[in-house]
Formats: sequence, C-alpha cells, structure tokens
Amino acid sequence: MNKTIFERGMTFVADNVFHIEKSSQYAELDDRLKTVEFVRAKNDKLMFVEAKSSFPNSSNMSPNPKKENKTGDELFREEISEICDKFIHSLNLYSAVSVGITADRFPPDYEPANKVSLMFVLVINGFEKSLCGEIERALKQRFRESVCISQIWKPDVCVMNHATAKERHLIAG
Repeated sequence: MNKTIFERGMTFVADNVFHIEKSSQYAELDDRLKTVEFVRAKNDKLMFVEAKSSFPNSSNMSPNPKKENKTGDELFREEISEICDKFIHSLNLYSAVSVGITADRFPPDYEPANKVSLMFVLVINGFEKSLCGEIERALKQRFRESVCISQIWKPDVCVMNHATAKERHLIAG
C-alpha cells in the first residue's frame, strides 16, 4: 500500500514526501513561522501542498464572531496572505534543510529532486471548482509582488478542489 497523509478530510498520496509540517526542523521553530502540509518531489516538480477545508468568500460577512464581523473581502485577503506566508516559510525551511543549514536532514526514504520547477498547490476540500480561479489569481498576484519569489523561484500556482486533486492523483481513492 502506498504511503498517505490525512489532512482536512482528504487522504493525500505521500510517495516521496517530506512531511514538513511534522518535521523535527519545523518543531524547533518559532510558532510565528507556518508551513504547508508537505513537500512532494515528483518527476521534475517540487510541490508544496497546502490543504484547507474552507475558504472565505470575498463577498460575504464573516459568520465567525471571533473575526469581528470583517467583510468577506478582508477575510479573503487575510487568507491569501497567510497561505503565501506558509509557502514562503516552507520554501525557506526546505531550502535550509537541503543545503545543510539545519542539523537534521531529510528523512531517509525521501529523495530530493534536482533541477525542478516549483509548484505551490492549494487543495480545498468540498469547494466548488468554479471558485478556485479567483483564489489562484489572487495568489499569483501576491507572488508577483514578491521580487524574490517571482524573479528567483518562479513558481507555478495551482488551486484545486478535492475532485480535481483526485483526478491529478494527489488524493488517493
């Protein structure tokens, strides 16, 4: 049976994965730093995968009293910012492990890929496929605003729901 990682109600295929969120390197960091769920090396892609069970609608008010009745647009922008931070922090941590900055190395069953292109993947469980485009455009715009990300790393950005992730063999089943 293939390895899997269960996140946000989805079972992800976890072959050749660095489970960065559960790594000793991440556990030692300040809690202000956030990571994606895992990094998967597959063929010529290094995929940084984040899973969500929901995403704010840019046109609604917040139903959550803890969010102080922020508009949907405010919540949407905050979520985009948080996800971008997760990708950037994860890329930095992954790079530090890769070049030996941290004392620990990758797990023995993980084989880092060489000469890869980066892909930041956001999978939202139970989300309408038609709503993924707005989120993807917002993430791409946010990454374009970062000279380091857009000019040095040049990542692909892909936002999908659980059904598309299953079609692309990111989710088992």
